[in-house]
Amino acid sequence: MVPVSTHYSFDLKRGSMDSRRDAVRCRVEEALRVLAAVAAEDADYAKTLNGRGFSKSDQEGHSLSKCSVDQVLNDELLLMKIVGMGRRYSKQASTISQLSLL
Repeated sequence: MVPVSTHYSFDLKRGSMDSRRDAVRCRVEEALRVLAAVAAEDADYAKTLNGRGFSKSDQEGHSLSKCSVDQVLNDELLLMKIVGMGRRYSKQASTISQLSLL
């Protein structure tokens, strides 16, 4: 039997993988909430310049907002796209939610 060097071994902590997975899930859920809020305000699909909704270059936000969390978690490209777009539109979604409280 070949001796195993402890110098290169590592202990994979189960809790850290689970907590990372949970953090990604929470981030995706939040990004989908942001996209859904912005999509609800973008009835004209960026035909008029009114500062509400997605820009013309981000029109896929409407279809992305309808994705499920599991669908996003199983597709790395989709995950990066949704989280990035969620980050980009988070301020607008925050403004929308604040206005709905008035």
